Amino acid sequence: MQDGIRKTQLDGLRGYAAIAVVVFHSILDRDPTLNQRIVRPPIQEAHGFYDVLTKLVFMVVSGETAVVLFFVLSGAVLFESLRRRHAGPVATAIGFSVRRVLRLYPTFFVCLCGCLAAFALCGAYSFEAGHFWPNAMLCDFSVLGASWTLQVEFLAVPFVLVGFWSFRRFGVVGIAAAYAVFATVLCAPWMRTHFVYYQRFLSCFALGLLIPTGFGALVARMLPAMAWPVVLVAMLASRHVMGLHWWTMDAEQVLAALLVTLLYYERAGGLGRFFNRAVSQYLGRLSFSLYLCNIVFLILVAHWTGGIGIVHRHPLEWGVLLAIPILAAAIVTAHLSEARLERPSIALGRRATRFSFAPDPPAASAPAPT
Repeated sequence: MQDGIRKTQLDGLRGYAAIAVVVFHSILDRDPTLNQRIVRPPIQEAHGFYDVLTKLVFMVVSGETAVVLFFVLSGAVLFESLRRRHAGPVATAIGFSVRRVLRLYPTFFVCLCGCLAAFALCGAYSFEAGHFWPNAMLCDFSVLGASWTLQVEFLAVPFVLVGFWSFRRFGVVGIAAAYAVFATVLCAPWMRTHFVYYQRFLSCFALGLLIPTGFGALVARMLPAMAWPVVLVAMLASRHVMGLHWWTMDAEQVLAALLVTLLYYERAGGLGRFFNRAVSQYLGRLSFSLYLCNIVFLILVAHWTGGIGIVHRHPLEWGVLLAIPILAAAIVTAHLSEARLERPSIALGRRATRFSFAPDPPAASAPAPT
């Protein structure tokens, strides 16, 4: 595949990952104890048919697996974006960082305001208002819980830049060396205390950076054409079968990177064709706003159904059922957000960072007609 061509299959994957997050939290909000009882233990420790069924559903719509995919996708897509820049290091770093902020922050801030408004309707404004500005600075996640992933995305910017420049100088070894340096720094006690999420998911970005390289292309060629079902099932099942350990989390990240690699190089067969369908592309286009906007409706639904006993006693059925209107409302909101907020912010970022792209060399003059 030629450089610069949009990898549309990745967009489709991103859309369904966002939907999985919505369904995951819709079920979990009905009974928060499910996180300790069902989500974290391996499936072998589930007791009874209902718990096993709930565990299987969580395997398919795992919010944590979806987040791993988001971070791996970010690493791959951002590496590709940097490869199209030809300005100096300082201009590239400034332009890349500005575009990243304008890509993510405006939508986040509007959704944060929406969450505060939802809490106000639920009678919790006085408590949540005190957390608004710390959450806006991504130092606290009380108002918009999913915003911790935005903190990781912003903190990853220096690593992505250093990893890319190291690759240009030393190849794949440079990416590995950059990861080793950043991971070592994050092991310091102060860093581990304040950037626990960044430390946990830094390897996702490192794996993502490898995908557009010759190493990633080699891995894609080595994998058989029908490898994607095995990779997909293994990714979804790894931590849920083998338990929650550091090595199962690492295995999940590697499997997620393999899946993204297959899609990046269009070697995922029917799965790739499914992600290329119009509805998949539409959901992929809305994925960022959908990932953030749904929290507003989760807050409202949790408040309106909090005192209903049957909802708490049957979290799987009601969680799936309530996910339908939540998704419908979130998709409509995300559609407006993508058109009226995301696109203008992206366009502003492009205009503001033209300096970070070196002008193309002038084309040779055409010979005069004879």
